[in-house]
Amino acid sequence: MPRSSADIASRLLDSALHLFAERTYEGTQMPAVAHHAQVGVGSIYRYYPSKEALGNAVFRYAKGGLLAELTEATARPASSPRKEFAQIWRGFTRFAGGSPAAFAFLEHQQHDTFLDAESRVLAAEIDAFAADIIERGQRAGAIRPGDAAVLVALAIGAFGGLLKSIRPLLVTDLSPETLADAESAVWDLLHRKA
Repeated sequence: MPRSSADIASRLLDSALHLFAERTYEGTQMPAVAHHAQVGVGSIYRYYPSKEALGNAVFRYAKGGLLAELTEATARPASSPRKEFAQIWRGFTRFAGGSPAAFAFLEHQQHDTFLDAESRVLAAEIDAFAADIIERGQRAGAIRPGDAAVLVALAIGAFGGLLKSIRPLLVTDLSPETLADAESAVWDLLHRKA
């Protein structure tokens, strides 16, 4: 049965994401993506005119998924900065558990070598989303003073470090108690001490 164009494009995207997460963007050649997707190399170029175009499609897919998860996690207003942080933590946990390759691709690679303007806008949008949460917490007196981008980087780095320390397990393999302890520790990193 012939595959539809949408099916081939989706398989290429999924294959590239898997391989970029495993081997990095720089370490993945286009023939490997084609082989993994079970299509000819020429098929890639019908959907993505270059490796950079494919990399940007993967980046937007992964980053868009993370933004959607965080937006959903914070859809209900939180009564305090601590509770809003808990919402964000659960959003990251759900994203990392449900899309481990996407999380690994976003967390452990340098993307600046291939990102186009559209991808940079999306990256800036999610950075602004996270910084806004930190800044609101700072204005409320619950989060320590400091550059919001640095505090976001520290919190995300801690979450990424947690996942790196448990590989090959997934975040969903951790007990609720372990996740709660980790959340509390990262909150302590951000929390303004009295």
